[in-house]
Amino acid sequence: MTSIRLATAATANAKRPVDLASAIVELLRDFSIEVTPKQAARVESFAALLPPGTRVFVTFVPGETVDAVLPVVERLAREGMRPVPHVAARNLLAEATLQHHLRGARACGASEALVIAGGARKPLGPYASTMDLLATGLFEELGYTRLHVAGHPEGSPDIPDAELARALAAKNAWSARTGIPVELVTQFTFDGVRLGAWEREIRASGNRLPIRAGLAGPASVTSLLRYARMCGVSASVGFLQRSGGRFLQLVGQAAPDGPILALARARMEDPGSLLRGVHFYPFGGFVRTAAWAGAVAEGRFTLFADESGFAVEI
Repeated sequence: MTSIRLATAATANAKRPVDLASAIVELLRDFSIEVTPKQAARVESFAALLPPGTRVFVTFVPGETVDAVLPVVERLAREGMRPVPHVAARNLLAEATLQHHLRGARACGASEALVIAGGARKPLGPYASTMDLLATGLFEELGYTRLHVAGHPEGSPDIPDAELARALAAKNAWSARTGIPVELVTQFTFDGVRLGAWEREIRASGNRLPIRAGLAGPASVTSLLRYARMCGVSASVGFLQRSGGRFLQLVGQAAPDGPILALARARMEDPGSLLRGVHFYPFGGFVRTAAWAGAVAEGRFTLFADESGFAVEI
């Protein structure tokens, strides 16, 4: 993150450059966030925390069950959110599990899904990749109207770059063939400039899928470093460590204002950019992240004088 701090209004410049501020608000206008079934059980009201129609991704991690995910999907739909259940190929025990997951989610009010390979080392059943799931034809059959797939601006520790490129081309082709919109949701990063460069690279190679940039919500630096190492985003670990210096050691907190500024600038400078929005990983807590993102989306922030970050008014 460029600005390794949770800013306060006292440190900020009251003058807000209209164009940049507007670009930030537009970038956050349709932000999404994810929640685990365990986190969801501790949220009293999603409607009280998030704008109506917010996409809330429901995780499906190894060891989790479909029957833990579906009640969260139903609750989110009931509270006016757009539930986006994770469908993790390697976590599915059998075709019947996939059928149960997709049909159950549709019955509970979901019309979108995040389709990923999943974190398991080896498949628990017949599916190993996103394309294995897309090839079943179930998403078309059941009337899913939009899908989301993983984007890897820092690569993947488990997948060679050439294979990632082939998979991205296949996902573009699938969306074009079926007419179902597909959006890339990236692994989280602290480096908005790097993510912007990756967007330009894959666009030049033929990508036409819009991109939702994955960012960590406000959290302690210790938590962010731990999650970054777990998720294999080694470049971001180095970026965070280099950017923090003595201030990071003293304060120990980080917010994603720096990368948001970099992404907003990338969109301003390049009308052809496929960056469409931000997806938040709430490593510092769901309620805290929702409040911070909502404030930025409403324009309740003040840019620093040097435009390296901004203070959020929560």
